[in-house]
Amino acid sequence: MPKTSPNSQIVISVPANSSFAPAFFFLKKDQRRALSAYYGYARAVDDIADDPGLAAADRLERLAAWRASVEVLFSGGEPGGTLGRELAWAVKAFPLRREHFLLVLDGVSADLDKKNYATRAELEHYMYRVASAVGLACLAISGYDAPDAGLFAEKLGYAVQLTNILRDVAEDHAAGRVYLPAEDLARFGCPPAALGGSNYSPDFIELMKFEAARARALYAEALALADPSRKRSLAAALVMGGVYRELLEKLERGGFRVKEGRVRLTALEKFKALLKAWRDYVKI
Repeated sequence: MPKTSPNSQIVISVPANSSFAPAFFFLKKDQRRALSAYYGYARAVDDIADDPGLAAADRLERLAAWRASVEVLFSGGEPGGTLGRELAWAVKAFPLRREHFLLVLDGVSADLDKKNYATRAELEHYMYRVASAVGLACLAISGYDAPDAGLFAEKLGYAVQLTNILRDVAEDHAAGRVYLPAEDLARFGCPPAALGGSNYSPDFIELMKFEAARARALYAEALALADPSRKRSLAAALVMGGVYRELLEKLERGGFRVKEGRVRLTALEKFKALLKAWRDYVKI
């Protein structure tokens, strides 16, 4: 098997500390299997794009191999390897679409050469590919087919990805990437250099507060789109969103101290997120 093909040794499981993990309790066995396979795919292509040990040409080659494998999947074939077989099963068992895979590939491929974003619209185009597309796939697996399902996935994807960006802002800066829009940095007089280092300048804090408020609004907009008649199939997505919303609140409570290391939720905080997600579920 060529090294650029899906790896037969990839273990298809979601780490217990992943933000995806709590959502699995609210899925049926076959849904968990399908989401595990899709998670394995998304993780694999993201790892390729972010691997500092690979030359750019090698990353492009491996991502191209995955793109070819996606075409095999949707032509009725089965890519090699354990992950390929599981994905082939998933696309036959659930209404997963080619775009759920290719959009993610397009998004992680953009990370190879695009290091900053000028406007919110430009950033949202990126976030739609790397996060909202994942949400669309999750809803396809969970069976949520409300008329506004696409918009729900879009808003929740933006909220989740923006939360990730805020958590990783210093780490990304060290890697040469600035995801927060240049127009927002300019609005608060925050130079890109202020995203890194060890100092927490007032302009940095105000920028982070602004972006956090935007993320909170996106979570609220997504929740407002939930269809009460179909909410049982939305439980896993609500839990996933709840975990990330709790992470956002932890960033806010900590004063956006994101430069000392990656902020993570404790087991107690994840349980708190589950309770909040249940409250949201009841209110829908």
